[in-house]
Amino acid sequence: MNRIFPILIVFCMIFVSCATAPEQKAEEIPQQAAPSHVESEYGIRVTPKSVEIYEVSKAADEDLDKLFAEANRLFDENKLDEAERLYTRIAETAPEYTLAPSCRYNAGLIEIKLKNWEAAEKNFFRAYETMQKPEDRRDALLNWLEAARNTGIWEKISEISGKIIGSFPAHSEFKESDRREISLRYAESLIMTGNVEEGRRLADYWRMTILRETPRHEAVYIPELALAYFVLGRSFVKEFKDLDLGDSTESLEEKCKKIVEAQTQFLKAINVGVIFWTNASAFEAAKLYTDLYAEMEARPAPEELTDEEKSVYTCELWKKISILLKKSRKTLVKSTEAAKKIGEENEYTEKSFEMVEEIDRIYEEKENICGN
Repeated sequence: MNRIFPILIVFCMIFVSCATAPEQKAEEIPQQAAPSHVESEYGIRVTPKSVEIYEVSKAADEDLDKLFAEANRLFDENKLDEAERLYTRIAETAPEYTLAPSCRYNAGLIEIKLKNWEAAEKNFFRAYETMQKPEDRRDALLNWLEAARNTGIWEKISEISGKIIGSFPAHSEFKESDRREISLRYAESLIMTGNVEEGRRLADYWRMTILRETPRHEAVYIPELALAYFVLGRSFVKEFKDLDLGDSTESLEEKCKKIVEAQTQFLKAINVGVIFWTNASAFEAAKLYTDLYAEMEARPAPEELTDEEKSVYTCELWKKISILLKKSRKTLVKSTEAAKKIGEENEYTEKSFEMVEEIDRIYEEKENICGN
C-alpha cells in the first residue's frame, strides 16, 4: 500500500494550489445590484415595440394591423407561444408589411425568454437586416449578439461585430457604451475562434480605458467593465480547455494555473456588481472546477496498482477532487442567492441551479462508495 502514497502526495500538492486560489467572501458578492446595461430580467433589451399599436394606413394592411395588435395583447398577457405564432405568421406571410421587422424582433424576445437561442438569433438578425430606424437596428443587433453567443456561432459574431466596429463613425445611433459592448463581444469571438491573445488585448484595452475614466470608488455597476473582466476570464477558460491533461503532473499544474488566472478575472467581474455578469462569472468559474473534476475522474488508476490499491487510490483522489466541487457549489449558491434577492432570472441562474444539482448527485454517489 505504501507505494501509492507518493502519487497521492503529488496530487494533493496540485489540488491545494487549485483550491486555495483567492476566494471571494460571501458578503462581497453584491446582494443588490444597480440595473445592468439590459432592461429586462432576462438580459435582453425590451423596447416599446413589444407593446405599441402602430398607426398605419387602413388600406391593404388593415387585417395585418389587427393581427399585430392581437399578438401584442397576447405578449403582454404572457401567452408567449400564441403571440410567437402570430408574429411569425405575419412576418412569413407578409414580409413586405411595414411591421414585419417588428414581428421578427418581438418573436426574438419571446424565444429568448423561452431559451430558444437559435430561433432568437435568426429572428433578431432578420430584424436587424430589415428595420428602418437606426435605434431599432441598434436594439436588434445588441439582442442578436446575446442570442448568437448562446448558440456558439462565433465566426458569424466575429464577422458582423468586426464590420460594425470598422464603420462606427457612420453609426450615430450607437452610444459609447454600445460601442464598447460590441467591441468586447468581438473580443470574445476572437478568443473563441482561437485568436486568444488578440481578443485578450482588446478586452484589456477597454478594461484599462474604463478604469482610467472612472475614479476607483466609482468603478462599480458599469456593465462594460464587468463584461471586460468576464471576457478576460473567458480567455483563460479557452486556454484551459485547449490544454491536454496528458499523463504528466506538469500538464495538471498548467491547467490549475489557468483556473486560478480565470478565477481572478471572474471575481473582479463579480465585484463590479452587475448581477447578470455576476451570475455569468460565477457559473464559468464553477464550471472550470467541475470540468477538471470530470477530466480527473476519467483518468484510470495506475496499472501497477492491485485492485485493492486502485480502490484506495480512487477514494483518496476523490477526497482531493471533492475540494474543487465544494468550491464550485459555494460559488454557485452565493451567485444565485444574490440574483434571487433582486428578482433576477437569466440563463446563468438556470444553469447554475442545474450544476448544483449535479454536484449534489456526484457527492451522494461518491460518498456511498468512499464514505466520509
